[in-house]
Amino acid sequence: MNCLKELCHGPPPTSFLQNLEEVTIENCKCLQVVFQMNKICEKVESQAPLLSRLTILKLYSLPELESIWNLESSHHEIASLRSLKVVRIGDCSKLKTIFSPCLALSMLHLQELYIDCCDGLEQIIGFAQEDENHYSLCWPKWKTLWIENCRSLKYVFPDTLSEALPQLECVYLKNCPHLVLIYNQTEGKDVTGNHILLNVPFLQNLSVINCPHLTCFVVQAQLEKLYLSNVTCRQLCNIDVLTLNQDYIIVGDHEEVFQVQGGHLFSSLQELHLEYLSKVQIIWKDVAQVVTLQNLTTLEIIDCKKLRYIFSPTTVCSLSQLVSLQIKGCEELERIILPKDQVSSSSHGDIGLQPISFPNLATISVTNCENLKTLFPLGFVSSAHQLKYLMVKQNPKLEQVFEVEDGREVTTKKEIKFDKLERLALEELACLVELCPKGYHFVFPALTFLIVRECPNMTTGFFIDSNHFVHSKKTEATEGPATAQSTVHNYMFWGSFMRSTLPHYMEE
Repeated sequence: MNCLKELCHGPPPTSFLQNLEEVTIENCKCLQVVFQMNKICEKVESQAPLLSRLTILKLYSLPELESIWNLESSHHEIASLRSLKVVRIGDCSKLKTIFSPCLALSMLHLQELYIDCCDGLEQIIGFAQEDENHYSLCWPKWKTLWIENCRSLKYVFPDTLSEALPQLECVYLKNCPHLVLIYNQTEGKDVTGNHILLNVPFLQNLSVINCPHLTCFVVQAQLEKLYLSNVTCRQLCNIDVLTLNQDYIIVGDHEEVFQVQGGHLFSSLQELHLEYLSKVQIIWKDVAQVVTLQNLTTLEIIDCKKLRYIFSPTTVCSLSQLVSLQIKGCEELERIILPKDQVSSSSHGDIGLQPISFPNLATISVTNCENLKTLFPLGFVSSAHQLKYLMVKQNPKLEQVFEVEDGREVTTKKEIKFDKLERLALEELACLVELCPKGYHFVFPALTFLIVRECPNMTTGFFIDSNHFVHSKKTEATEGPATAQSTVHNYMFWGSFMRSTLPHYMEE
């Protein structure tokens, strides 16, 4: 309705807006105000406040919308949003605020707020700066806060709300380039230094993506999903457990991502995504207590240019549920797992006796890590029973996929089976010498796809037996099959439908 400017013009009908439960408005190019309640207030005679039954509000593609509810503070008693549960607003570029303070006070049942592509949005709640401390707000049922593509937004809430969201479960902030604070900090409101307290004990999902100016804030929560991408916030740690007498996370500008003292802070974490964190050097620092990651299933680390290693031996021992590991564009990454001889002597327990185990790891992808020389110790293979997909690509200094690190990790069984591996890709690995260490023999009963490309120094050969199982071992220059393996160095593609293209495996 390209010419619609108002929902009601002139004297409103009796009981107007009192029974309204759901409003959806989209593609009304001239609409400037949704509810002109100042014009209605003089005629309101019913005891029921206007909008008191409104449950769902959806506003999309309203480019001229300047205000949702036009209501003077002196008339606040005529309207209430006490039933409002869901608000979704998208592509309203002139909208500067969502709620007035008087309406915000009534929203005791709000559960979900989604805002997308509102470039003019400056405040969620339209406080005048001098009025912020005059309101004590609490939204006891609010669970989801989702803000995306709001270029003018500088802070989400006034700091008076730092403990007003006790049930909040999801915070998603993306592409808000001027977002500085979760709360509008005032003097004397910080917790530790400049850190702002976000007291959300039930928070499960925290995502901060492309918010490069966000200032430090503290989270008290057992997160299940954490996604950080291109944020100034580069530290999540326990600074001083005595400050709040419990574990908490601080998002800030530091080289260490996790410097854990509590040990069990991440016991509920299931998904962790870290992207474009240019100064991060360490994710989990090796400290006096073991970091507990027993529920982590997905780990993605992308373009963390200065990251040197990902796991300490103490941390890796708790990764029993890890299913997917993706590492990409980490230029200074030297190792995925820090060698035991580089671990601080103050570390917890005898890590030398603790085997590295990934019993549920199904997918490994390691791409474009310029300084990486090896992926995993050979002892990793004995626990990788669920591994189905292994891709190693564009790692120019990689010499070994599986490294024989010390005598305790070398399995006495020279034949090692990858029972479920279906896809294996080794590409653009100029320094790769071997997939299978010398003296060992890999068997791939389930392999259906194999590609080896631009690995000019690799001495590992691939063969197929009478059961159509693919085998891999080091080939010597004097062995007969070596000539047939010369194609591996530049390009080799094999699928289960092409069994004849691999040399036949001859048992010794």
